[in-house]
Amino acid sequence: MFILFSGFITPLFCQEIEKEDTDQKSKHRVSITMGHTHIPAGEMDSKKKVLAVPSWGLDYNYQLNRKWAVGIHSDFITETFTVIDFEGDKEFERERPLTMTLVGIYKPHERWSFLAGTGYEIAKEENLSLLRLGIERGWEIEKEWEVFVTLQYDLKFSVYDSWMIGIGFSKGI
Repeated sequence: MFILFSGFITPLFCQEIEKEDTDQKSKHRVSITMGHTHIPAGEMDSKKKVLAVPSWGLDYNYQLNRKWAVGIHSDFITETFTVIDFEGDKEFERERPLTMTLVGIYKPHERWSFLAGTGYEIAKEENLSLLRLGIERGWEIEKEWEVFVTLQYDLKFSVYDSWMIGIGFSKGI
């Protein structure tokens, strides 16, 4: 009974100090990106050619502390394309693939972010494992709103690679 009673009464005698942090940033951030994904191993007319296809991204990030965050990043390529694998002996089609990655983000400066993660490229033909590396630079435009540019490199293990350059908007929530 004493333990139960002290559990209810003790908080009544504690002092609480309020901290006013006017520069408090949201821990949650949602972003939308539009860009072009460049595929060096693209195929056109039975020849290897660099393809540039439009893509959209939707990202969610959770800020762990001032320098570190984790996120779930998804990209959607809006066109169907054909690629040649790293060996150069196999061609295969990718029909509007969706990429889902789990990333870790390091922010050495308030506006620069470096990210690395792993995930899958999901397509009707075949799902591929991938490694993602990226860099972003953002500019605050309104309270909790940001515009940013991004450069990301995806290595689809043993198949092909791509890189995406884009511009996006994010909102802290």
